[in-house]
Amino acid sequence: MGKSIASRFDNIDIAKSTLRAVIINDDELTLEMDFCLEPEHEDYEQPLEGEDCCWHPGLLKFAGISKLQLDRREVAGEKMQRRFAIQTFNIEGTRFDMACEWGDIHLQARSIRVLTE
Repeated sequence: MGKSIASRFDNIDIAKSTLRAVIINDDELTLEMDFCLEPEHEDYEQPLEGEDCCWHPGLLKFAGISKLQLDRREVAGEKMQRRFAIQTFNIEGTRFDMACEWGDIHLQARSIRVLTE
């Protein structure tokens, strides 16, 4: 039996993790993430000097989307932001909700996959 979605976030500090990009294709949505790994995570490495986290790239892939609401926030200034802090994050069954500096994402999908690179 496969791991539950929630268990795939064991030893990942979601509050310190960041969103890198939002990619929409047909009925799929992909979130590019930088996960902040905790020392107990199997891929954890000592953070580089000046960093407070062991950053590890990953993806959240949603397929078979039946409901999707993206509320993009306006970013003040002209500087291109590369990482967006996460304020709230919740996966419950087929539903996903996240609020972050990029904006709010609410969806329901047939498939939710967590991939690490």
